[in-house]
Amino acid sequence: MLSTKEHIIIQSAALFNTKGYNGCSLQDIMEATGLKKGGIYNHFKNKDEIAFESFDYSFNLIKKRFKEGLENCNSSFEKIMGIITVFESFHANPVTLGGCPIFNTAVDSTGIHPSLTEKARAAINHLKRYIEIKIDEGIESGEFSAHIKSEELSTLILTSMEGALIMARVNNDVGPVNTVVKHLKNQMKSNAIA
Repeated sequence: MLSTKEHIIIQSAALFNTKGYNGCSLQDIMEATGLKKGGIYNHFKNKDEIAFESFDYSFNLIKKRFKEGLENCNSSFEKIMGIITVFESFHANPVTLGGCPIFNTAVDSTGIHPSLTEKARAAINHLKRYIEIKIDEGIESGEFSAHIKSEELSTLILTSMEGALIMARVNNDVGPVNTVVKHLKNQMKSNAIA
């Protein structure tokens, strides 16, 4: 059974991710949760606090998806392939309504809400570093070529997958995701030491 606070966060996460910070009103949150203003403000000081906790909730769902997707991977090569597969899953099965909460928050908040922008920045950099560490582990274990620059490759994986997911969503066509997944997996195979 969810607590009232958890219920507010879950409903608000989808609202902020689809309507944006400015587009999501307290009235929207009240309608989605079935609560009155006082019922919401018993748990949160203001709309900012709801937005921050909603973003954290969504980002935790992303991290959980990656953790579950990699739990049976043993080698660094399997982990990178698993990361690509998890990204691929976000098209058919997003963690919350409206697509990628990191991308949506970054676009929605930049130049308008510095604190939310900082949350999006920290989240995207966390993911980038996570991928980079998995690549570094593969280089150190001798699975990947020593000439690989993990910072560049992690950026390529992250930006390619995010871009493909955005194109797929806008065009209602999984094609861009399939193309990028195929390309990245082939690139990783070419970087792997047999």
